[in-house]
Amino acid sequence: MYTLCWSPKGGSGTTVTTVALGIAHDEPVTIIDLDGDVPAVLGVNDDGPGIYDWLEATRRPDLAELATDITDELRLIRCGQTKSVSPIAWADLADELARSNRYVVDSGTRAHMNDIANPLLLQSARTLTVLRPCYLALRRARIAGAAESDGIVLVQEPSRAIRAHDVATCLGVPIAAVVHIDVAVARAVDAGLLAHRLPRSLQTLEALAI
Repeated sequence: MYTLCWSPKGGSGTTVTTVALGIAHDEPVTIIDLDGDVPAVLGVNDDGPGIYDWLEATRRPDLAELATDITDELRLIRCGQTKSVSPIAWADLADELARSNRYVVDSGTRAHMNDIANPLLLQSARTLTVLRPCYLALRRARIAGAAESDGIVLVQEPSRAIRAHDVATCLGVPIAAVVHIDVAVARAVDAGLLAHRLPRSLQTLEALAI
């Protein structure tokens, strides 16, 4: 069982959303980093083998061997060396995640995953699109296939004229959660404390933890 998070536009908050979802679970969860920014958000180093190394390997180790403990309930599988991945390898990963423990996947802008037919997208228990309510993000979301998502995590900015209802209507996807811009989030990330002290603004994501 796994949730996949992605965004049509960089800087939307996908990595922080992914980490917050992982922290919010009541049971142990492993975050899989496909985009390379999760270690920085969690305040840990990004050295060592990762998920792309597993995807390219002829003999694949157990995924648990790649995971690093962040807290008692949270583990991380790093990105590793980003390479071209075959559709068969993506299908193997999707099968592995679907039958194993709980995972939350940070897919970033999803450019490395080729298209919406990627098995990792198709087999996820839930796909969440993370975006800010701006015209460029909405335009890219429509082009990139956000209509295939199960829900939108909207990172709301007070200066924007576009509201949650407008986003849901434009994309034809329900709003799963609204996260308001909060300086406490940036401070927690800068201090490497996000995994240990989830800011109140991110606690709205607790309802999405499955």
